[in-house]
Amino acid sequence: MQRSLFRYTTAFLLPLLAVGLVLTGCDSTGSNGGGGDDTATFEYPSNTYGTEAVTNLLAFDLGVRVGNASNNSETVLDELYTGTINGKTLPTSGISAEQSTYGDIASGVDISSLTDDVPLSLSQNLESGDSPNPGSRITTDQMLKYYFERAGSENITRTDNGIVLSQFAEKMLLGTPLYGQGAAILSNFANGNVSSNQAEQWDAAFGYFGFPRTLEPYLDYENGEEGLADGNIARDIDGNGSVDLTSEYVYTWAAYAIERSAAASSTDGPSPDFARNAFNALVEGREDIENGEDPSGHAQTALDAWEKVVAVNVIHYINSMEGALSGLDDGKTVAEGDIDEGAWGEAKAFAWSLQYYNSELNTTQLNDILKDVGNAPPYGEVTVSDYENDLADATQILADAYGFSDSNVAAW
Repeated sequence: MQRSLFRYTTAFLLPLLAVGLVLTGCDSTGSNGGGGDDTATFEYPSNTYGTEAVTNLLAFDLGVRVGNASNNSETVLDELYTGTINGKTLPTSGISAEQSTYGDIASGVDISSLTDDVPLSLSQNLESGDSPNPGSRITTDQMLKYYFERAGSENITRTDNGIVLSQFAEKMLLGTPLYGQGAAILSNFANGNVSSNQAEQWDAAFGYFGFPRTLEPYLDYENGEEGLADGNIARDIDGNGSVDLTSEYVYTWAAYAIERSAAASSTDGPSPDFARNAFNALVEGREDIENGEDPSGHAQTALDAWEKVVAVNVIHYINSMEGALSGLDDGKTVAEGDIDEGAWGEAKAFAWSLQYYNSELNTTQLNDILKDVGNAPPYGEVTVSDYENDLADATQILADAYGFSDSNVAAW
């Protein structure tokens, strides 16, 4: 099912946008999220990754605000993006959080300075109105500044070509810095290239991935909502009456890992558990560091799980578009309304995420995926059958590269 922005806020988002932002799950146990569990303990030993938690929050916050552009000026968006954040209220309506402002977690986090400055593959093909410099390759930072400018000054939420600005505001930041920085740290550990400040760097990777400090109380693959017990991404694990946003919250990449694991668990094929594999490896690798042992194997396990979640996300949103196209005449030219533009944006953004780290795709394969998805929703350009074939080709490249079973690909 296609969802806009942060998938677990849909039921709360629209009514609360009028009075403020929201960052909460489907809360069935009260405003604090899931209740405390007397048997639960924190397995991950540290919560000193405030910068990374704030980066997660800012990616979400910017996505929501761009989606509500008429109430958010270019200045508001630019300040959030460039680090003028300390006294700004966190987007946590709907839960009782221990922290109320960004500065309560970490001060002056400038996510614009954390994005990768490598130009986006094939971004020179973006159409006029979708790029600040059509015909030239652009970076994520250049793209986002342009989209924030357009959203804030023109009060638009999409371009004329069908680019949903809120999807790119959040999902490109999930690619860099969140996935790109986290994957780089884990890759360095896996290759034995981290000799100093190991605990600090490992904590940063954990924070970027966005797990709470204990995982099992949040999981229910069989009866939960998208793998989450009672649908809750916020749980008062220690029972102190509030949710610590550095320890008791499931951020976006961790939520994706849970959702994709739950979907795979319902098939007759293999059941990769990306969430548990990554979380357990991160906990055990941190223990290795505390014990003076080599964490490289655990770093590789966590990294492999994360990379596969990124790849599965591309497949998931391609599946969403294919589902919409399946009810149309094969010879019909794709037109506005035929596909979910949000799903298109997520497929494109997550495909670009694989540029920042992947171990299975060569440049040609990644570029083929980007071409198959397109430079924008292909309105007036191809028939339904042709676009279905393009999307199927992109999915096949990913399924072959990562060894995904047909049953899991269909379930995702």
